Amino acid sequence: MRRPALLALLLALTLLPATPAAALTFGLSDQQVDSWKDPRLTALGLRQARLIVPWDAATSEPARVQAWLDATAAAGMTPHVAFQHLRSERCPSAPCSAPSRSRYRAAVTAFRSRFPQVTTFTTWNEANHRSQPVASSPETVAGYHEELRSVCPSCTIVAGDVLDSGGYVRWLQRFLDASPTPPQLWGLHNYGDVTYDTTTGTDAVLATVPGELWIEETGGIVTLRSSQNGRETLRTDETRAAASVERAFAIARARPRITRMYLYHWRGRTGDPFDSGLIRPDGSARPSYAVARRNLTPTPTTTPTVTPTAAGPAVPRMTVTWSRARPAQLVVRLACRATTGVCRGSARIALRTRARTGARAVTRVLATRRYATTASRRTATLRITVPAARRRAARRAATRVVRATVTPTAPTGTRTVRERSLARPR
Repeated sequence: MRRPALLALLLALTLLPATPAAALTFGLSDQQVDSWKDPRLTALGLRQARLIVPWDAATSEPARVQAWLDATAAAGMTPHVAFQHLRSERCPSAPCSAPSRSRYRAAVTAFRSRFPQVTTFTTWNEANHRSQPVASSPETVAGYHEELRSVCPSCTIVAGDVLDSGGYVRWLQRFLDASPTPPQLWGLHNYGDVTYDTTTGTDAVLATVPGELWIEETGGIVTLRSSQNGRETLRTDETRAAASVERAFAIARARPRITRMYLYHWRGRTGDPFDSGLIRPDGSARPSYAVARRNLTPTPTTTPTVTPTAAGPAVPRMTVTWSRARPAQLVVRLACRATTGVCRGSARIALRTRARTGARAVTRVLATRRYATTASRRTATLRITVPAARRRAARRAATRVVRATVTPTAPTGTRTVRERSLARPR
C-alpha cells in the first residue's frame, strides 16, 4: 500500500467511535523451565508466559518447547511464543539469513500443528535489533505477519516487535507501508525508557502505530556487557534495576493503549552478559522482585479510598508549554477530570534533559506548587520560571521532558507521575 493511501486509512480509523481500552494484564517472559516451579513466581498472580524460539522450533527443538509448555501450563499460565533467528545464526556476522516467506509459512504451520495450545504469537522477536537477520528489512517481517495470519486467522498475533533503540520508528513506518492493512497489535521492548528515566521511546511508538501496544519485554537491567568483547555497558546496580521496574509499571499504567506488559526475566545466571533477573543467581530475591510483587499484589492500604465512579479520576490531565509572553516561564496546566470539577493537591515539577540519544538523563526539580480547581474553573495554571542554566541545557538537549509528581488531596488518590515532552525553548 502506498504511504498516502495508508495515512488516509489511518486517519479514517481515528474518526471511528472510540471503543473501551482493554484491561492491562501482566506476564513474564522467561526461557527456563524451572522458573515456573518457583512459588515466589506463582505468588505474583501472573497469567501470561512468553517464550522466544527459533522460527524452525517445531522441527529443531520440539522437546524443549514441549517441556516449557508443560511447565507453564502447570503454573496456570497462557503461553505466548515469539519467533526469531536460528540458533546457528551469528548476526550481524555470518551466518545471517532470513527465511523466505514460503519457508516461514511452512515452519509456523508445523508449529501450529505440533503445539495447537499456543494461540498467541509474535511474528519476529525484537526484529530491529542487529542480532536479527531482518533488522534492516521490516518489509520481510510484514510479509511473515501476513503468512502467520493466514495460517491462524483466529490467533492473537503481534505484528512488529521492536527495541527502543536506533531507527525503530522508521522501522515501524516501513512495516506499515508494506502492510496491506494496518495491524492493530504491536510489541515494544522499552528498556531505554525504564533504564534512563524517560518515556520518549514508548510515546514515539504509540504515536507511530495504530491499535494496541504490548510491552513484550521490560525490566530492571542489573548488569549489561557486550557479548562480543565483554565490555561493561551498565555496571552492576540492583538499586537502579529496581527503579527501572517501578518505572515500567508506571509507564504501562499511564497509557491506556498499552494492554499487556511482560517483565523479563526471572532468575539471573552467573556470567550472562544481560541480567535483568528478579532473582539472583544464588536464588535470593533482588529488590526488583519486591517492587514487582508490590505492583502486582497491592495491599489494601495502597488502594485509593475514592473510586473513579464516585468522583472521577483523582489526578488531573496535564499539558506543558513555554510561555509566549515570558520565554523563561514554563506554563503547566492541570485539567480536573473529577465529575464535580473540584480538584486539589500538589505537584512537584521537574525538567529532564538528555544531551543525546543513549546519554544519561539529567533531572532537576524546578518547583513544588499547590493547585486547586472549581466547578466553574476546571483547569489550574502553574507558571514556573526556569533558571537560565536549565534553559540553556534544554536548548542544547536532544530531548526534554517535564515530569510532574502529583499528589491529589481532593478527590483522594494515590501519588502519580505525569510526563510530557517539551518543545525546545526560544
